[in-house]
Amino acid sequence: MVDAKLDFELPPLLSARLADEDPAVRRIAVREVNDEFDSEGLAVYLRASRDPSAEVRLEAARALEGIGALPAVESLLALLDDADAEVRQAAALSLAELRDGEGGASLVRALASSEGVSRAAILSGLRKLREPAALAPAIAALDEPLSLVRREAIGVLAYLRDARAIAAIAGRITDPSPEVRRAAAGALGFAEADARPVARKALLGALRDTDWEVREAAAVTLGKLLDPASAEGLIEALLLDEYWQVRLKAANALGLLKARAAVPALSKALDHAMSNLRKEAANALEAVGDRSVLPELQRLATCDPDLDVRKAAQRIVNAWQANH
Repeated sequence: MVDAKLDFELPPLLSARLADEDPAVRRIAVREVNDEFDSEGLAVYLRASRDPSAEVRLEAARALEGIGALPAVESLLALLDDADAEVRQAAALSLAELRDGEGGASLVRALASSEGVSRAAILSGLRKLREPAALAPAIAALDEPLSLVRREAIGVLAYLRDARAIAAIAGRITDPSPEVRRAAAGALGFAEADARPVARKALLGALRDTDWEVREAAAVTLGKLLDPASAEGLIEALLLDEYWQVRLKAANALGLLKARAAVPALSKALDHAMSNLRKEAANALEAVGDRSVLPELQRLATCDPDLDVRKAAQRIVNAWQANH
């Protein structure tokens, strides 16, 4: 840890700038301390963390990143309850950067005593730390009334890559908030082999969500999981979803799965009105490798009205003919 040295006088010019009526002047003074001081600058940051201006407190929260001195940690913990959301977020991220392992423990302890939106900031800081002690409180946070807190809790659980965490995330695939459901659909892509059946079941259900962006996220994640059992649901999405964006992601996922059962549906998508989907269907057919569709791709290469689609189809035709 860095020793806190607070018993010294700041240069007169710096002291004057830190006392200036203009918060922009105070903020710039805090930022410039990084280049002028080592541990002595801690006193400046602590003072700035109590500044009446949110922009100055934000600068302090960022400047305290990774400083393990007890006064710095205490100031950052206090900033987790700041009135300004950006300050809370910066404080949590700075705590997460503590190099001695205390950051995660500090955030978990703070989570136990925090309320409301402050909890979202703390969970955001915990996300990439993969702190095992965060598992239980993050699962508990999935039942909180604020959707922002539930969404951030999903992020924490995803990075833990624990089967219990994946099961908890899967349970939020029907959350009342579309934003939380989208987060859950994306987070299930972190599932390890033992948890993938649970993730797959939840994602296949999400392919029928009322929100098209949730369905799109589910299709993307199913492609990442590379589970052959997902093919049937993705084929249905490719054929029936009313949004071409969802169909496009389903086509991409089927290509990643190399799903031969999807060839008829992918071939049909070659005639879709959206050029992006036609191109993605052609790429997916290339990945599947079923050369029975070569005549259709040749037609696409010469007749499609979109230049990019024609180029993609011609590339595939050339590659297949060269390797025949």
